Amino acid sequence: MTTYSNEAVLEALRRAQYRQVPWAKRPNVFDLLRALGLLELARQRTVAPAPGFHAPVDIAVVTERGRHEFKRLCRDERSTEWDLRRAEPYAFGGQETLLEAKV
Repeated sequence: MTTYSNEAVLEALRRAQYRQVPWAKRPNVFDLLRALGLLELARQRTVAPAPGFHAPVDIAVVTERGRHEFKRLCRDERSTEWDLRRAEPYAFGGQETLLEAKV
């Protein structure tokens, strides 16, 4: 399995959160994020000005768990240690993320 840096995961979550990313054109890191439960697929109907059949498109959507992880990584990005941690292999902070969500 490919490993991704903290920075790559943060940028992927940012991209999915602020833009509609078609699953067919997703970056490879999206597969990891989906496996971790940070992203899911949502079927979006397409509306086109031309008549005829327009197939629905699956887009990446950030889950609640993904939003908490995004916030955690954003806090890390603002820290003074980010320059050291940004290139490190990503380690899911799910346990601490879930605990923070309950507080």
